[in-house]
Amino acid sequence: MSHRLPPSFLVLAFEPGHLRAALVRRGKSAPPEVRAFSAPLTLDLLHPEPELVGREIRNQLEAAGVAERHVVVALPAAWVMTLPVALPPGLAGDDLDGFLQLAAERGFPSAPEELQIVRSSWEAEGERRVTLLAVARAQLDKLDLVLRAAGLRPAGFTLALTAVPGALGSAAEGQITLWLEGEGAVLLVGLQGAVVAWRALEATIESEAGERVLHSAALLRELRITLQQVPEAARPALRRLGLQGDPALVEGLATAVEAWANEANLKVVAAGPGRVPGEELVERLALARASGQGGDLEFLPPRPSRWAQLAARYSSRRLATAGAAVAGLLLLAGLGFGWQEYQLWSLRSRWEAMAPAVKELETVQSRIREYRSWYDTSFRNLSILRKVTECFPETGAVTAKSFEINGQTNVSVSGTARDNASLLRTQDLLRQSREVQAVKIEQIRGKTPAQFTFNFRWNGAPSP
Repeated sequence: MSHRLPPSFLVLAFEPGHLRAALVRRGKSAPPEVRAFSAPLTLDLLHPEPELVGREIRNQLEAAGVAERHVVVALPAAWVMTLPVALPPGLAGDDLDGFLQLAAERGFPSAPEELQIVRSSWEAEGERRVTLLAVARAQLDKLDLVLRAAGLRPAGFTLALTAVPGALGSAAEGQITLWLEGEGAVLLVGLQGAVVAWRALEATIESEAGERVLHSAALLRELRITLQQVPEAARPALRRLGLQGDPALVEGLATAVEAWANEANLKVVAAGPGRVPGEELVERLALARASGQGGDLEFLPPRPSRWAQLAARYSSRRLATAGAAVAGLLLLAGLGFGWQEYQLWSLRSRWEAMAPAVKELETVQSRIREYRSWYDTSFRNLSILRKVTECFPETGAVTAKSFEINGQTNVSVSGTARDNASLLRTQDLLRQSREVQAVKIEQIRGKTPAQFTFNFRWNGAPSP
């Protein structure tokens, strides 16, 4: 649910090294005025000291002559996790909430209470489906601290790409939208005004000359994978492939995907040259919010009003007073007090009799907790290592020099590859594994052999 916005407000988006902003002023009868601008940002949004980030943002806004305090923030695309869920027929109300809660517990790497989850509903051939979009509350809390340190009042956390015209599709026709900017890309599959799929991708790689060039083969592969993950009943409704963002990247990718798009019955619609892509995106989000649209996907956690907090506090005090009065009346009953003393004496006697056995049991339990991991039969680390080994070619074209598992899920592999084709095949095999998610190349250096480092997230069954 979106918050009510004042006549003038601010829209912000954060990119590596850049702050994108759009200032909106609305009149009673005139159309809204939008002024978009960019500013450098040296500190990361998740910097451990949010006060420093907030101060830098405030300095940039003051330099641009912006005094507005209410702000809508376009969340970084990489913060968003998605989970498609097929709903059983006839499910509604509390039963629907419980079903989706259970699906979130099973499908997301974090507990639902640690996530801010938004639902996006759609249908395919009479079957109801929901896409759950989740952002870690820790990231949202850090963002809230940064904004308040900058003197801003959050009025909305949303996804900017959903404000692009046609990105969420219509009742009759869906669309795949790929936004290209800088080193990254955002892939959105929209149908019936809902999000079917959302992915943050790496759009460029570093060439031998040290330049960032379009990684069209990888993007084409991700497009194929994403389309295959869309339920088969919904694929015929996807008619358009919208390429937007950086004009140079859009032009290069349009040529690379044309043949595949024709096979998939997708009409390629490539945006022409325009303004700075990041500014264009925040401007579209600003116009959507100014017209009262774009508030369906809202990740801003609800905040209780001051009145609700005061009411809850005073209600608790009255309840405590009533309880104390009842307790006082009960204490006046002498027989009740005597019976209570007798019960306490009896319980103390029973406890003294069982205390040695309890102490022995606690000792055994502490030993079990200490040595439980020695008898873990799931062999999580070995399972991860086996899966990586199975995906590496037997010819030795790709070899690993280091293998790290951080925490329970994050895996980093470094090594050498004789050629890029072998390395890409290895990545493809990893992506095809249901236990492996978010495979991403962090670094490639050299040519023959090439030194590489890639990461992924292990989503196998946790140890009991």
